[in-house]
Amino acid sequence: MNSIRKKLFIYIGSLAITLVGLTILANSLLLEPFYVFNQKKWLIEVYDTIDQINNDEYEDHSLDFLLIQNDQRVDIIIRDADNNLIYGASANAPNHIGNTPTPRLPALEHRIGSYSLPTSYDVYLEEPIDENTTFLGFNDTTINVKHLALVGSLENGYLVELKIPLSIIDTNINLYNKFALIIGSIIFVVAMLIAYLISNNFTKPIIQMNNTTKKLRNLDFNSKCNVKTKDEIGQLAQSINELSSELSYNIQNLNNKNKELKVEISEKNRLDERRKDLLNSVSHELKTPLALMQGYAEGLKLNVSKSKEQSDFYCDVIMDEANKMNQLVEKLLNINQVEFGDTRLYFSKFEINDFIESILKKYIKVFDENQIKWSIHKSDPVIVTADLIMLESVFTNYINNAINYVDDNKEITVNISATKTMAKIEVFNTSPPFDEHDLTNIWNSFYKVDKSRTREKGGHGLGLSIVKVMQEAHGNNYGVKNQDNGVCFWFDVKTV
Repeated sequence: MNSIRKKLFIYIGSLAITLVGLTILANSLLLEPFYVFNQKKWLIEVYDTIDQINNDEYEDHSLDFLLIQNDQRVDIIIRDADNNLIYGASANAPNHIGNTPTPRLPALEHRIGSYSLPTSYDVYLEEPIDENTTFLGFNDTTINVKHLALVGSLENGYLVELKIPLSIIDTNINLYNKFALIIGSIIFVVAMLIAYLISNNFTKPIIQMNNTTKKLRNLDFNSKCNVKTKDEIGQLAQSINELSSELSYNIQNLNNKNKELKVEISEKNRLDERRKDLLNSVSHELKTPLALMQGYAEGLKLNVSKSKEQSDFYCDVIMDEANKMNQLVEKLLNINQVEFGDTRLYFSKFEINDFIESILKKYIKVFDENQIKWSIHKSDPVIVTADLIMLESVFTNYINNAINYVDDNKEITVNISATKTMAKIEVFNTSPPFDEHDLTNIWNSFYKVDKSRTREKGGHGLGLSIVKVMQEAHGNNYGVKNQDNGVCFWFDVKTV
């Protein structure tokens, strides 16, 4: 992959090379025409200056002629109409002023207007300025040097020739090109160094933003673009950071919503399963009493009973089963109300030892009838806070469960202990230990450990479910554990 750094480095280097190349090309192609153009303008100015001098004033202006010659390396030649040299000098030769006849020049075969040229002038350019003057470009074959000349006649009838050697421009062009090449090489090296620094500085935030966006793609929102510039790149980095924060916030919210939805779906599925189990269990629990009631009611209708005592027995059975069904419905409603928050808790403060002992005294007759040995171990006096009616229901369900499941040893023990924050009530009864399956499911509605228990002795399997929902409504704990010679159920309640 071509990186921006590499491209920027190449672009700046190419620009430097192009500029140096264009400089050399401009020197080679344009410098000579530009030089010639400026020399033409200057030659016209010199011509105008000479044209304003009278015949007898040339000697007075000899210093001016000399300065012109030395300044621009121009040769000035002035002749009269008979081709006698009036003034003649070059930048490298002494000047001559006077009307002294000079040897006639070699054969003159070139003539420009009234001006005759030596045969050694190989003319390659003839550009008339006006009717009196002309620009000439020629190569002096005697010395093999190109010249630019202005030839023509003056107002006084004299002929003038102003010529400049062009070899100097060729020398200068070559010199300029060599200089440009040297300077260009230095500029190129400096440009490459600057390009490296600029490309690094320019691409560093881009690389950082690219790495950050890659992490965003992988849902990693911890990385941020540390770009502090105030330009477009800085604004882009800030936008990426804001996008990262916004995505992180939205995805976190989405995850939370998904978790909540999963919990709701799980709870809905759990409730649906519980409804199904409840429906099946209720149907099973109601099937037997309804069948008994229907059977005895039909017997009464058909006068099956032979005596009043038998009819009373039929009625007692129907009433007893109806009472059991009523208790079952009340317990189910109680569980449902507490579990779904339809029941309000009314907290009271009371002493736990006295509260537990007062409930146990109600069971003394039951203990005696069933020959159960019971005992209570109190703690120091401690005040607790709870819904009095619900807590009594929790404890009585534990006691009823202990009475129903106590074995032949017939022992029930209640133990009360307390810490600074909680009081703990334990109800122990002698019995065979529960297996792991029973310990897990014992708190479910209609679950019975002993499936063979008779209807006279057994309940509906709702007592421990009531304990569960009431303790959870209080935010308190509950549980069961196997001990050496029995089972211990426990619950706790907050102290004041």
